[in-house]
Amino acid sequence: MIIQPERWTSQQSHDTTAQTWSDGFCTTDWCKAERLVVRRDVRHHDLWLVAASAADAAWQIAGAVPVCPLCGMNLSPHIEGVGEVSGGADNPLAAYAGRLAA
Repeated sequence: MIIQPERWTSQQSHDTTAQTWSDGFCTTDWCKAERLVVRRDVRHHDLWLVAASAADAAWQIAGAVPVCPLCGMNLSPHIEGVGEVSGGADNPLAAYAGRLAA
């Protein structure tokens, strides 16, 4: 799966002063990595820091988009249904769908 650079938010792809970690997901079926944390290096535009958690040591990965350090596939910034914030649904149809999924 190829993820284009514009899939990452403008802050992640252009603001080199951003220090916040964001979630990245490896979507390869055979890879052991699932959720990783990703941020751009503040000193280099095309250098990404990828780690298992914000407290762990990070891999430095050069490229236009972050890739999985275990398999080399592009990381997806979001996977539907993974890492969702729990809370009340804002419309009746979404609440019904949430009850069906539970």
